[in-house]
Amino acid sequence: MKTEQFLENEASWLQLEQELLTKQYQIKTDDYPAKMITPSFSLDSMTMYEVLCHYQQLALLDAFRQELGFEEQRYCLSRFTDNHQSSAYLPLLSYYVVNLRKYGASFEYLTVDELLATIKQLDIETYNTFITVGSGTLPQVESELVTCKANDVLATIAIHIKQETEEAYREAMAYLNTLLDKDFPKSYGIYYEGESDLVLPVEHLPITSSHHFFAKVLSYPSLHPSLVEYSYKAMAEYHFYQDVDEEEAAMPSTFAVFGLGLYDKSYSKLIIDYMYECDGDHSQMPIYFAKAYVETFGLTPETLPVFVCTVTTVQEIPSDSFFEQAMNTNENLQWFEQFMTTPFIELCPLIPSEQSQHIEEYKDMVVAEVLYTCFGIIQLNDFESPQFMRIPEPYRTRFAAIIKELI
Repeated sequence: MKTEQFLENEASWLQLEQELLTKQYQIKTDDYPAKMITPSFSLDSMTMYEVLCHYQQLALLDAFRQELGFEEQRYCLSRFTDNHQSSAYLPLLSYYVVNLRKYGASFEYLTVDELLATIKQLDIETYNTFITVGSGTLPQVESELVTCKANDVLATIAIHIKQETEEAYREAMAYLNTLLDKDFPKSYGIYYEGESDLVLPVEHLPITSSHHFFAKVLSYPSLHPSLVEYSYKAMAEYHFYQDVDEEEAAMPSTFAVFGLGLYDKSYSKLIIDYMYECDGDHSQMPIYFAKAYVETFGLTPETLPVFVCTVTTVQEIPSDSFFEQAMNTNENLQWFEQFMTTPFIELCPLIPSEQSQHIEEYKDMVVAEVLYTCFGIIQLNDFESPQFMRIPEPYRTRFAAIIKELI
């Protein structure tokens, strides 16, 4: 059925509403858009969303967001609200702004700002509520040690440490981890008020209040499990800390992961999982981490898997004599020869199978990336280049033979 049939015939809408509310429907996702089949109607999900927007059936919109995801709904909400910006549709605009911030892409903050400007014109009280407390559904913490507040419309988290104690930071981390279980936006800013000016030993890493906060938490070993928990809840591809400049593009969890990764080699899996999730086309963070990691632990067969995962996350990590010196040992060159001829997952059981498969599929490119970073080799098959000639024998000859097979 078409949208107009439900808008012009209230009886049809009421029947559809009843069947949807009582879950008398089937969803067929074989085609795009998905098809909704009820005892009385058959309509595609786009039409359904248009009708639900018209009648501002927010409960059903939210139910189908959970079933079908947000993207189709986002498209319909965008198109509908562009043409219905009046106080009569304030509940729908409010629903859209909250959900766009929570489930939309990181760049959707621009649309959120536009929606907030519209809401401000329509109802200043609703606007002020969004600016001060967001949706109003999130937990807040006020204790003798900390004040923690979050706004899911502005995607901000404010942490005020009143007493510089381990227990205060424990409360703050517990708040963060609880908050991320509440469908908080995946791109957000953390604004920390405390006395810490600690920073991680990573050159060029952005210095922000959230950086200071996580560096301080790292100083309490008993809180490291909370940092791991936070890291896995926070890391999300294509999402970034909003308190870090856009040019830097630091994925949420960056400071916690890097701190733990440089604290102890036992956090290798955490680093590998971060690198697998990181949007290396837009983020410089892995480049900064690579050198700090090698400076801290050196390159050995134990640390090389983390190094390879870091190198392959970004388009390139610039060649540096520092990496060449670290790589140039018999033990490391033997490991790299084995890497070129063996499935990576056998050398690094910690790696996700999908990441290992990707590396195997593009093994020649991965080998080229590592050889460029470590030896400055630009053309993988130029075995007479000065850069390639710096690989010591007998590895140079063996590498050349393997590379010919790879390409």
